[in-house]
Amino acid sequence: MENMKPKLITKQAVVIDLVLTVVFFVWITSILKKHVPWSEAGETAVLLGAAYCGACLSGVFWMALSLFRVTLVDQMLPKSPDSKQSR
Repeated sequence: MENMKPKLITKQAVVIDLVLTVVFFVWITSILKKHVPWSEAGETAVLLGAAYCGACLSGVFWMALSLFRVTLVDQMLPKSPDSKQSR
């Protein structure tokens, strides 16, 4: 039990990541609405096309944000002298 490492992800970090992802989704959807080529089909079709693409981009954003947070926390953790010698 001596090798207990602290958690890399907390509930607060997950909530922050989700809020940032929702903000990113709304922002990217508003940008993508201008680039959807279905203007003849109506505003609803344009919004659905932009939201569909925005969902994919938001998923990638969420994964990148989560991986960045885990890597940053792992790098900031104090390392024990034993782990330095094993390298």
